[in-house]
Amino acid sequence: MSDLLPYSIYYENSAGETIRFDEAPIVVQTTGLFDWQWNISSYDRAIRDGGRAVAARRPVQDRTLVLDVFADTQQEHNAAIGRLHNVLEYDLNTLIPGKLWINDRYVRCFAFTSVKTINRDWSAYTVVGLTVRLISPAWVKEETVTVLPVTTAADTADKKYPGKYPYKYSEGNVARFINNTASSAPMMIKICGPCSNPSVYVGENEYSVNTSISAGEYAIIDQRDKSIYLVGQSGTRTNIFNLRNKSVDNFQYAPSGALTVSCSGQFACEVTFLTQRSEPEWI
Repeated sequence: MSDLLPYSIYYENSAGETIRFDEAPIVVQTTGLFDWQWNISSYDRAIRDGGRAVAARRPVQDRTLVLDVFADTQQEHNAAIGRLHNVLEYDLNTLIPGKLWINDRYVRCFAFTSVKTINRDWSAYTVVGLTVRLISPAWVKEETVTVLPVTTAADTADKKYPGKYPYKYSEGNVARFINNTASSAPMMIKICGPCSNPSVYVGENEYSVNTSISAGEYAIIDQRDKSIYLVGQSGTRTNIFNLRNKSVDNFQYAPSGALTVSCSGQFACEVTFLTQRSEPEWI
C-alpha cells in the first residue's frame, strides 16, 4: 500500500462496511479531498475603507475522486466494481452519510455520482470517477479520555478496545487532553452509573443531567446532534433531553489548547473529543 499512495484511504458506509481505495483492486488515481473552502460573511465599513469579516463557516461541498479498478481476471474486476457500488449506494438508500477516512481522520459524506470509463482493449480495468458530497466538511479525529472512580483501581493493562480512537486514562478523577487544532471540538460525553445528578467538567465548562443513573446504565451527551439520552442495561435508549441541567450549556464545544476533564470521583465518565481540521494531516 505504501508503494502506491503516501496515505491510507477507505470508505466506511453507515452499516460499517468498508472498502479500501489504497490497494488493489481499487486505488485512487487523483483526488480533490485535500482541497478546502470556507464561506466568509462580511460588511462594508461606513467610510468605505474596506470591510470587516463577521462570520466564517465551512459550507456543504462536493469533491471528486478518480479510482483505478483493475484485476488479473474479469471475474475479480467485476466483483470489485459490484462491491464498490453496493457499499456506496447503501448510504443513499438509508440517507445516513458514510465516512471517508484518510489516515486517522474522517469526513461524513455521500458518494452520489459514479462515471465510468471502460477500456475495450483491457476489460479488467475501469476508471471510476466519483463525486462525494461532504455533509460535514471538517475532517474529524476521535480521541477519548476516561476518568475512573477514585475508589476503583485503574488496572488497564489487559484492556483492549476495537474502536478507531485511542483511550487515555486519568490519574484519580482528573484526565488531561490537548486540542491541538485551531477549531473548538464537539464532544460525546458518557456518564456511567450508578450516580445521581452527575456533572462532568471539561476545562471551565460544566456538563450535567438532573437524573439518576443505575449501575449498568449510562447517559450520553452527544453534541454532534444536540441529543441527550440514557442507555439502559438492556440497551434501550431513552430521551432525557428535558432532564439536562438548564443552568449550564451542555452543548458548549471544547476550546483549543490544554484541557482537564474531571468529575466527582464517585462515577466513571468518558469524553470523546472530535477535533476538526479543514484537511487531513499530510502524514
